[in-house]
Amino acid sequence: MKKILFAVLLACLAAMDGQAQPVELVDPLASVDFDKDGGPELWYRGFASRTRELPETWNVSFGIEPMRGARLVRAASNRLLFHLGESISSGRGALTNYFPDPPRPPSESYGVMLLFYRAIMKANWEYSTAQPAFESESELLFGLRFFWASGIHHGWIRFSRPVLDNHTQFDLVDYAVHPVPDEPIAAGQPPPLPPIQTRVESASLTFSWDTRWGPLLLESTTNLAPPITWETFVEGTGGPVAVPTEDDQRFYRLRQP
Repeated sequence: MKKILFAVLLACLAAMDGQAQPVELVDPLASVDFDKDGGPELWYRGFASRTRELPETWNVSFGIEPMRGARLVRAASNRLLFHLGESISSGRGALTNYFPDPPRPPSESYGVMLLFYRAIMKANWEYSTAQPAFESESELLFGLRFFWASGIHHGWIRFSRPVLDNHTQFDLVDYAVHPVPDEPIAAGQPPPLPPIQTRVESASLTFSWDTRWGPLLLESTTNLAPPITWETFVEGTGGPVAVPTEDDQRFYRLRQP
């Protein structure tokens, strides 16, 4: 199973003793390094501020914003939410870090607000939407487009929450980006693995694959009848990988670490 690579930095929940606003956040909540170069592209932020003492009133917001000077923008005609399995490609508008020069403020906006609500303490806490966003959604699957030195890469980021209302926080669940520029990616799914190129030699087989996918695991098994036990043969970035020929049959596959 693919491990979530984002780093949770800080999320402080106040004690729900009836005295404090149930959610008090110190941002950022999480940062996401899509290209795995050690510098996150996006962060997921939360912010809570007390606006009145009596009755005690809080404004709370959650949103995603760019990091490292990149600009996360959304053209007015671009889509935000995608359905599971829907293709994110050059022909489909998505969130992007590209910003035209000169900028066009009327048609572009920085970041995306997920929730923005107001909490008022009366007999108990009462919540209301302060600014319409995604308070009627339980799942958010955003399409992304990154302009990097290697080209335009398509990806996605997914948020989820267990309760559908106007104040329950979204959790960052998963994300992915296609390692090859200009290639589409299915929303909510990892990029397809590259095909294995095979060359037969006298005493071995030589496997290789597209190096742009980065490190992948070459695994093998002797039987495809369930339960299948796959063993790691090598972790590589495209080969070539020489595999000695054997008398028994053996099957090979690529897998993301």
